[in-house]
Amino acid sequence: MGRIRAVKPKKRGRRQLQTPNEEVRTRILEAAALLIADGGFPALRIDELADRAGISVGTFYLYFEVKDDLFVQLVESFTEQLRERFRVASAEGGTVVERLGRRLDAYLDFVEENRRGFQYFRDSGAVETTGGRLSTWAMGVHARDLRPLLEEGMAAGELRPMDGELLAHAIVGLLQHMAGMWLDHPGDVTRAQLRGFVDGLIAFGIRPLDGFEPDGRG
Repeated sequence: MGRIRAVKPKKRGRRQLQTPNEEVRTRILEAAALLIADGGFPALRIDELADRAGISVGTFYLYFEVKDDLFVQLVESFTEQLRERFRVASAEGGTVVERLGRRLDAYLDFVEENRRGFQYFRDSGAVETTGGRLSTWAMGVHARDLRPLLEEGMAAGELRPMDGELLAHAIVGLLQHMAGMWLDHPGDVTRAQLRGFVDGLIAFGIRPLDGFEPDGRG
């Protein structure tokens, strides 16, 4: 997956490194993630971030043109971390429905661990990047990863036959919305309720029903 960047950042007249040090970049992203967890992205100050990462403010701008570019690369990093958790969840084997359940648990774990970052991404994911709108890019990545598993389930008769791409996007979009509602209203929606809702959706929404064989065209 090629690295994406914010489109047309405000020009500051600063040079960018042609061969950035990946260890320094990782330190900056890790420091940013910690600060976001404490106070959210809007409150993040570059001088505080530089101090936490053990670099100068000038060094920060060698790696990131503006805060939007930092945000984009954080989302890219988080997206890859989540993809790795999904890969681990699927590698344990089992039926497609079982693997979907483990992926859901991995997703909810990740969202809970990165609560503030997730909420800001959900609310501010309209940043334009070299890969398209940030929120659309991230959801597209996860939908493309999910589609083969769904189509495997259809081929095995575990899931009803339907458009795999549309189903993957529908599941990714639904989970993001429901996870956001869970984080926004923890007193009204528990993780167990959310998990049970999705299990029910799979059981009655996309698994085969006796005597019902849809053709996928609606």
